[in-house]
Amino acid sequence: LDGLYRGEHQEETTFYKGMLDCDQDGNCIEVCPVGCFMRLPFRYKARPWDLNTADTICPYCATGCRMVIEERDGEMIRSRAQLGVGINSETLCARGRFGYDFIQHPERLTTPLLKRNGKLEPATWDEALASIRKRLRPGDPLKTGGIASARLTNEELYLFQKLFRNTFKSPNLDSSIRWDPRAVKGFAAATGMNSGGISVFDAMAADCVLVVGSHLSDENPVSDYMVRRMARENNTTVLIASPRAMKLDSSARLSLRHAPGSEKEILAAVALAIGKDNADQHSSFDGLDAFKKIGTEELLRTAAVDADEIDKLATRLNDASVIGILAGTEFLRFPQGISNLATLAAVLRALGKKVLMVPILDRCNQRGAWETGVLPQLGPGYRVSEQTGLGHEEMFAAARQGELESLYIIGEDPLGSHPDENFIKSALSRINFLLVQDIFLTETGRMADCVLPGAGFAGKEGTFSNQEGRVQSIKRLMRPPGTARSDLEIIGAIGRLFDGTFTPRTRSFLPVFEEIREAVAMYRDVSLTFVNQRNENNDLDNKAALVRDSGVTLAAETIDSAFPADDDRFPFTLITGNHLFYSGRLTEKSDILGGLLKEPEVEISEDDAEKLGFSRGDKVSVEGKRHSALLTLKTKRGSKNGVAFIAENFKDVAVNRFFEKGHFKARVKINRA
Repeated sequence: LDGLYRGEHQEETTFYKGMLDCDQDGNCIEVCPVGCFMRLPFRYKARPWDLNTADTICPYCATGCRMVIEERDGEMIRSRAQLGVGINSETLCARGRFGYDFIQHPERLTTPLLKRNGKLEPATWDEALASIRKRLRPGDPLKTGGIASARLTNEELYLFQKLFRNTFKSPNLDSSIRWDPRAVKGFAAATGMNSGGISVFDAMAADCVLVVGSHLSDENPVSDYMVRRMARENNTTVLIASPRAMKLDSSARLSLRHAPGSEKEILAAVALAIGKDNADQHSSFDGLDAFKKIGTEELLRTAAVDADEIDKLATRLNDASVIGILAGTEFLRFPQGISNLATLAAVLRALGKKVLMVPILDRCNQRGAWETGVLPQLGPGYRVSEQTGLGHEEMFAAARQGELESLYIIGEDPLGSHPDENFIKSALSRINFLLVQDIFLTETGRMADCVLPGAGFAGKEGTFSNQEGRVQSIKRLMRPPGTARSDLEIIGAIGRLFDGTFTPRTRSFLPVFEEIREAVAMYRDVSLTFVNQRNENNDLDNKAALVRDSGVTLAAETIDSAFPADDDRFPFTLITGNHLFYSGRLTEKSDILGGLLKEPEVEISEDDAEKLGFSRGDKVSVEGKRHSALLTLKTKRGSKNGVAFIAENFKDVAVNRFFEKGHFKARVKINRA
């Protein structure tokens, strides 16, 4: 972007004088010094001084970008960066800047629904609560389960687990419906989440930074932007291990392309290479013995990488005294690599190096969900629960056997997201009372006995904890539509049906926030003075809101899972994740984001496309053993050959149907449509 020509003929435009292919959509609007760039969805709708505003946090990934949302006459019409505040400063990604319009989508739930004569019909809140009082916990507390979305606030999630653990006496809880809760426990231990929060600013001040298990550029675009900016300013060495190419490669000193799901082998091979160079310090290091038994050659073969690539990566880490590691959600999709992540960090620390680990998460309050205890084996603050409950998969299995009497789901749609649709449908149909709470009527909601209308992020107050452990507040901009209520109010009302002292009858999140601070040691130093503080020195300001050490010791477990066997008939390995413009079900309801990418895509390497005689934009058929779909071909230079990627967020392509239950890899073939 620049000014072309001079005087009265000057134009602020691109050198191409056309549309700019940019993945940081709209940042030029925020930084333009004269305001000549405008956002199309907002243009001519209102004057800025006519708008009601609220400071909030982006509801998509876990970077935790601060932003301002604005409405006029009950319609939310703009979101913009909250300048000079927060880790993102003036930067937002396309989702944060343009993905707000789901708030006023016409399909929003506006009233409770009760199933009468096999059909969901509108009901009053009194009728809905009376039904819940009668049917939600009719018998054995161990036959009651709860699943909650990681997009709820800390306060809502804390109340949810309190409802089950304290009131219902049931430990059957989960907030990680996309992966095994055992993997969550191991990942929290390996990344040190139970030891408090580490700022991404501190991690990027290291000598080198390893990005592993994350497609950072698409899943956390503003985190990617910050890494690129700080790498340039601090001259930080950036190292990447990923099957797919990404924008961050342009800022990396080394980009290692490995087979999908082989983070375990990559980290083991790197640890062996470092141990070989430092044999004196690691001669008796137990963690390396298991790797030696496998052997470097076998590790390299499984990961499909060359020895010299591993040696280069190991040398970079060996030469650094302070190392940052950004570890992403691939460790949750492929949890067999979690223990090796912990082992590599231990090997580096044994050499006297300082290791700063930051988890990279793709839901706005995923860390908060874990820290407030919405897990079957961990209570608030990662305390090991006295009684281990059922995770989501075990709950569905129990339901299918007729052993789960009631299930309460908030903000999740297992019927739409689970690989085995028939399994979930069979399980849900055998539950005596299914209660669903959401802002839209999902496929799961259509099977429910009672549906409650919740509130989106613009209609509630509370706090989110981002991936670093920053606790930040969201403010209410507008009331939810119809008679919908905030999730905090709904959970509180349900709790008081069974226990009159469950929580105060108030819309404010403050009493629950104070309860969290008392109950969860790592939140005791978090003060709303810091959470809401506006200060130009945003680095110091936000460090004050980082969670502290939980005082709980966790161990990274070894969780192995067998991969589907290779099949020559299906030459591509299919994987999934988030798209740059899409993140979960919320983005399906954003017409603005839908306009940025009108057709679902399958991504392969340029080399593979050339071998097949395909070109970018071709219509292709992706066929697996369990499912098939028609998509538009996208090619990417530098990705691993033999790898295909379909985002998990495309409404018209149920990519989860390609996978077997519990797996995130599948074998497919690609033909011209």
